[in-house]
Amino acid sequence: MATRELPPLRETVSMEALSAIADKAAYILGKLRDDLLEPWPRKQPPRITAARLASICGLEKSQINYLCTRGNKDGTFPTGTMVGATRRREFTLGEAQAFVRALPTFKKRPAGQDGLILGVGNFKGGVGKTTTSVAIAQGMTLRGHKVLLVDLDPQASSSVLMGYLPDAEITEEMTVMPAVYGETDDLSAQCIPSYWTGLDILPACPALFGADYALPSQQSRDPSFEYWRILEQSFKPLKKTYDLIIIDTPPSLSYLATASFMSTDGLIVPLPPESLDYASCAQFFGHFSDLFKSLGESRDVAKEFEFIRIVLSKVKSQSATTDVVKTWIKQTYSEILANGEMLESDVVKNSAAEFKTLYDLQGYDGSVRTYNRALEAFDAVVAEIENEVQQSWRRRVDSGEHHL
Repeated sequence: MATRELPPLRETVSMEALSAIADKAAYILGKLRDDLLEPWPRKQPPRITAARLASICGLEKSQINYLCTRGNKDGTFPTGTMVGATRRREFTLGEAQAFVRALPTFKKRPAGQDGLILGVGNFKGGVGKTTTSVAIAQGMTLRGHKVLLVDLDPQASSSVLMGYLPDAEITEEMTVMPAVYGETDDLSAQCIPSYWTGLDILPACPALFGADYALPSQQSRDPSFEYWRILEQSFKPLKKTYDLIIIDTPPSLSYLATASFMSTDGLIVPLPPESLDYASCAQFFGHFSDLFKSLGESRDVAKEFEFIRIVLSKVKSQSATTDVVKTWIKQTYSEILANGEMLESDVVKNSAAEFKTLYDLQGYDGSVRTYNRALEAFDAVVAEIENEVQQSWRRRVDSGEHHL
């Protein structure tokens, strides 16, 4: 019987070798980012066609053209630019947003009301949390609102989608960490403009991992310290500036995640209709409930959300398994399940591969039908979340709450 030769022993991986791997990965990621996000140094917002603007406004394209010409005698509406041989009308992102705000149907933040903070959370990875966070942030600006995107995930995926390379461009001082360390109770200085008109970002970098050492350490030294309130306090000034603050929360129930959830007015939970994700979501709500019960019993902490919405994400069409799990989800979460769904399609995957969102695309080289279907699905989710936001503001106005 022949003796099977053993493969040669692999070399062990030293800290120096691991560091070299990390440096190489950072270099290649940076080069890819540079190549894919041309023209350097930042991403560029898309131009909005008259047809797309009509879809956003709930109008016909002919109505957009009328409002830009004969119906625009007082110059209320931006007129865009006529481009190409067909003389089609296009708008900059800022012009499109101004057009939306000029419509009588636009519902702005009520006078005397703070902006709302919406947390996007799920402690299982791969559920579309970042895609949902950025899409809702961009989509809300398309509906006329001024928005801040807060990245609290140390992996900084939202920051990357917004055109930043966290290790190279984002330092600890540019994140929420000054609030974590007690150095400030106002994070306005950390909010920076993004390439997307009307959307600022409070970015993240791996230094955020330090929050889950700093916060429990401070809590152990000072029993009166309330770690769960640090973000709520430092976000208060931001609620005067922004209509909406969208938080991409850490994928856990860590100290920083707990503080982020305590600061939110509304909670959005992305959930792919897959069996493992369904099981994980049940655990998420179980741990979430236990956490707030514990804080309530031990520290007399009360927390209410204006709304909670589960949004089906990464939904595959024509999948028997998907349909079965969707049935489970509807039975379990009927009271808080959103009607809109974020589809998984080639256009969504391809945009993510280029460090873009669906809303970043100027057009699509593939099936126009697939592109429009995905876009309509994302728009429907954004419209549903905005309806929740408007109801929250109306409830506060009716109750006589005054913040500003």
